[in-house]
Amino acid sequence: MWRLYRKLIRASIRAQMQYKLNFLTSAVTTGLIMVLDFLVLSTILYRFDDVNGWSIYEVGLLYGISSTSISMYRMIAPELHDFEKYIIHGELDQLLIRPVSPLLLLLTRYLDLSRIGGIVQGVAILVISLGGLYVQGKDILLLVCFLPVAVAAGCCLYFAISLCTAAASFWTQQIKDMQTFTIYAPANAANYPVSLYPDWLKWLFYSVLPIAYMNYVPMLALLGKGGEWYYPFLTPIVAAVFMWLAVCFWRAGIRHYHSTGS
Repeated sequence: MWRLYRKLIRASIRAQMQYKLNFLTSAVTTGLIMVLDFLVLSTILYRFDDVNGWSIYEVGLLYGISSTSISMYRMIAPELHDFEKYIIHGELDQLLIRPVSPLLLLLTRYLDLSRIGGIVQGVAILVISLGGLYVQGKDILLLVCFLPVAVAAGCCLYFAISLCTAAASFWTQQIKDMQTFTIYAPANAANYPVSLYPDWLKWLFYSVLPIAYMNYVPMLALLGKGGEWYYPFLTPIVAAVFMWLAVCFWRAGIRHYHSTGS
């Protein structure tokens, strides 16, 4: 299956590279939009010094992890993000009659390379934030080692949330409005310390939409903000468990699905 995935992805990349200027324009535009978003946040932080005890560089780590993670997810799974059209227009039926997993086919239909701009922007913010913390005398060795784990786990979490949202369309048909609450709002919330939010929202980010484990929880320990030593280990564990649950929910949805003609 992995061999097939690589072949289909290479075909998708070759198809997009036929329009190199369009790819470069899309990537730069995506990156600039996210840069402007962070500049607004930076301006606010410079005015108020910190957010609930988190400095601009510490918030930058939260922002960089979330930004890089969601950009990676949007790059590898754009068709999953737009899964609603497969249900409404009956395009899923074409995937189900093929002797390959429909999820694999979705993931190899299109690779959104324009999201590379967002990944570069997120990594740049992480590098700047690490540099700022180093100048302040913080030990950043553990942070440097942990950041790839956090980004990979964050990508898995966003993917799992999107997979659950897509699977919900087997019952609801439409999910665009639902994505506002399951993906867009949590992604924006993950840019800031979870401690800012009311208790009911904290519970949501620790359970149903566990984005807190992507960056906030491990940073409590790694930045010396009162977290336990094992908090960073929770990040990959929660991501793996939530991914497994999402795949189970997806499979249940596939079994429940009825063709648009039935």
